[in-house]
Amino acid sequence: MISLVIGLVAVFAVLPRVIDGPSPPVATEIPVEEATPALETPAPVPPTDPPPMDNGLRRTVEAALSEGRSALDAHDPQTAATAFRRAATLDPGNTAAEQGLSQAEDLATLMLFESRALAAEKRGDVEAATAAARRALELDPNSQTARGVADRMATALRQKSYQGLITRGLTALKEQKYEKALDAFTAAGERQPSAPEVADGLARARSGLRRHAIAGHLARATQAEGAESWQQAVTDYKAALVLDPDLGAARTGYGRSEDRLELAQRMLYHLENPKRLTTTEVLEEATDLVEEAKIVSPEGPRHLDLVQRLEALIKEVSTPIPVILQSDGRTEVVLYRVGQLGTFEQQRVDLRPGTYTAIGQRSGFRDVRVKFQIRPGTPPEPIVILCTEGI
Repeated sequence: MISLVIGLVAVFAVLPRVIDGPSPPVATEIPVEEATPALETPAPVPPTDPPPMDNGLRRTVEAALSEGRSALDAHDPQTAATAFRRAATLDPGNTAAEQGLSQAEDLATLMLFESRALAAEKRGDVEAATAAARRALELDPNSQTARGVADRMATALRQKSYQGLITRGLTALKEQKYEKALDAFTAAGERQPSAPEVADGLARARSGLRRHAIAGHLARATQAEGAESWQQAVTDYKAALVLDPDLGAARTGYGRSEDRLELAQRMLYHLENPKRLTTTEVLEEATDLVEEAKIVSPEGPRHLDLVQRLEALIKEVSTPIPVILQSDGRTEVVLYRVGQLGTFEQQRVDLRPGTYTAIGQRSGFRDVRVKFQIRPGTPPEPIVILCTEGI
C-alpha cells in the first residue's frame, strides 16, 4: 500500500509539467561513489585439480603408454611416437607421455646416424662412417652398432695409414731415398712391430744408407787424394772401412794415403824446424827423406813443392860459411864440433850454419867461453876469443 501511494504522488507531481509543456532537461551530476555501490575485491580462487579421469579413459592412456614403451624396446621410434602422442592427447600434461615422446625422437635420430654409419661402412667411406658413428655415440654411448662401426673404422684407418707408410717406404727405396725410406718403415714398425714387410724394408733402407755412405766416403777420399789432401783421404777411407771392414778399395786407399800423409808430415816438420838440420844426424835423415820422396808416384804439385823446399834447405844448411876468428896469439882456442885451433891472432874457418861454442884458455887467466851462431848464406862479424881476466 505504501508503494502504491508513493507511485501516485510521483505521477501527480509530473502531470503539471506535461500539461504546461516540455521544459529543457536539467543535467544533474551524480558522484560516481553515490551512483555506483562500492565493490569488494574478490578473493583469489585456488587452483582446482582437473576433473578425475574415468576408468575407461585411464585404461586407454595406460594402454597407449605401454604400447609406446614396447615400441621403444623394439627400436620402433615411429610407433612409439604415435602411441605417446595419443596418450598426451588423451591426457594433456602427462609426464610419462612427454618423456616417452622425447625418447622416441632421440631414438629416431640415433637410428638415423647408425644407419648412415653402416651405409658408409658398406661403401667403404671410412671418414663418413667414422663421423656418423661418433654422432650416434654422442646420443647413446652404449650403442653397440655405433661402437662396432667406430672400432672397425679405427682399425681400417690404422691399416690404411700403415699401408700408406709401407707404400711410401717402397717408393723411397726405388728412388734411392734411403733416409725417407727408413723414416717410413720406422713409423710403420710402430704400428705393426712384428710385420715381416717392416723388417725387410728397414733392412733394405739401412743397407742402402750404408752403401750410399760408403760410396760417398770413397768418392771424397779419391777427390782428396787428387788434391793431395792426405789427412782427408785417410779420414774418409777409414770411415768407409768402419762401415765395411772387408772393402778392398778402402783398405788399399787407406794404406796408400796414410803413407803419403806420413811422408808429407815428415818433410813439413823439417821445414818448420830448420835448426835441427845443423846436427849431422838430422841432416842425414832429411837428405835420405828427400831421396825417398823423389821416387814417390804420383808426385803432385804439393809434393814437389815440399821436396824442392826441403832440398833447398838441406843445401843451404850444408854450405859452409867463412868465419873469421880473432885472438891475441897467446890464448889456446878450442872450437866445439870442429877441434883444437891452437893460438892465433886471426884465423878463417868454414862452418856450416848452426850454433857453435869456442873455449879460450891461457895460463894465469880465467877461461872464456864464446857462443855464436852461423846463419845460412850470411857470414857473421869476426868472432873474438881471448882471455883477459887474470887469476
